[in-house]
Amino acid sequence: MILFFENLIGLMSFTSVTYLLFLALAVIIYYLLPGARTRAMWLLFVSSTFFMLYSPRWFWVICLVTLFTYVLGRWLGRISSRTGRCWALGAGVTSLALLLVAVKYAGVASGLANKLFAMTGVGWAMPVLQLVMPLGISFWVFQTIAYLIDVFRGRAEPITNVLYFAASVIFFPIMAMGPITRIDVLVPQLAKKHTFSYKGMQSGLLLIGWGFFKKLMIADRLAVFVNTVFDNPHAYSGTYNGLLFGVAAVFFAVQLYTDFSGYTDIVRGSARIFGVNLPINFDAPYFARSAAEFWRKWHMTLMDWLKQYIYIPLGGNRKGVWRKRFNIMVTFAVSGLWHGAGLSYLVWGLLNGLYQVAGEVLAPLNGRIVKLFRIDRTTFAHKLFQTLLTFLLITIAWVFFRANTLSDAIHILSRMFIPTIWVFTDGSMLEQGLNASELAIAYMSILLVWGVDFLKSRRGFDWYGWIVSQPLYFRWFCYYALIFVVMIFGHYGGMYDSADFVYFKF
Repeated sequence: MILFFENLIGLMSFTSVTYLLFLALAVIIYYLLPGARTRAMWLLFVSSTFFMLYSPRWFWVICLVTLFTYVLGRWLGRISSRTGRCWALGAGVTSLALLLVAVKYAGVASGLANKLFAMTGVGWAMPVLQLVMPLGISFWVFQTIAYLIDVFRGRAEPITNVLYFAASVIFFPIMAMGPITRIDVLVPQLAKKHTFSYKGMQSGLLLIGWGFFKKLMIADRLAVFVNTVFDNPHAYSGTYNGLLFGVAAVFFAVQLYTDFSGYTDIVRGSARIFGVNLPINFDAPYFARSAAEFWRKWHMTLMDWLKQYIYIPLGGNRKGVWRKRFNIMVTFAVSGLWHGAGLSYLVWGLLNGLYQVAGEVLAPLNGRIVKLFRIDRTTFAHKLFQTLLTFLLITIAWVFFRANTLSDAIHILSRMFIPTIWVFTDGSMLEQGLNASELAIAYMSILLVWGVDFLKSRRGFDWYGWIVSQPLYFRWFCYYALIFVVMIFGHYGGMYDSADFVYFKF
């Protein structure tokens, strides 16, 4: 049975026709069922099936985590003693955190221990564990930890209905890669008997289509170029092709955004069809004018989680300037380690924290420079400079995020700024897995996505509202254009892995 489920994984990618059929069947039966309770039971069954397709061997773990969190949440609501509540919360958070650490970092920890034993002359070695992580464990563990802390703080009431609680934890659109949604916000939506809404269906399908566009037209196409360069960086050890590293780094920044935001659009659209509204996860982040603003616009639910449950408990900005800066660095170090156990992830997190600390420290100097040279901060040129500088700094950090090892990241960064501009004219760009036509399609698609984000960030443009307000013939022209463009020009090639969303490994 497990092998059967594992063989179906490739067919159930969020960008596959199989997923759309799966979603359609789930929606049809959902609205045919008579009440909220039976609908929640159906969603729980559908979500369990979805989880089994990806992680059949770990299904018992998410069931155990769900039951454990539900019971502990009820218990926290009944304990009157402050000490008892603290002990219960500590036991719950520690257990969930240890589960996440054990699954994600057991292999790395055992490997480091063996190196330490070898250095000290101990003639013994631990077995190196190589675990295949359960689908979305980083997300649903954070979700359940947040629930327990919110109940402890009195921010949320304990959920008494185990069916709705379980359906919210394992809700299939969000279980893989978020967005991290508060259980006390999700449960009331699942407990409500939604009537079928044409507008909800329309907006949900539009979001799904836009997510398909980002993923198949841009992310999967650029991934071919990025993987070719980043997976074998020492093949470009000379200076002649140095700028290819810069191009690959920029491509990865775009790939990651369109991959993850495309996934988020797909799952938010899927949930919206069921009448469930999920939080926004991205808000045109590459038009931010500082690192701090970027992280308010990127992976917004994770950053809110880190703020609420790491940064603020550490003291936030309430204990002085330098304590605030220390708290920022710790928060981003946790973010780096949450993404992976490799040293490069930690460096990536610390570098992003350092950007924000440096921005605060250098703010007075920046103000004096602006005053000395009489720079008008309201001009388009100055805003463009800030946006490009922020994009450059974030892209440099992404190199550590994408590189396979820390030494690979250093190798790439030491060469990516070599001004070998002839790589754009000598055919080097066409030797990284993409031909001229595929690059042209990627560029045009990026311009469209960036155009929408620019209008959204500067003028509050609502692309969905704009489309649905147009005449009927124009709306359907947009719908069919989106469908046919993705079907005809979407990147379905031999090097394309339909299950390979970047954040699936987290």
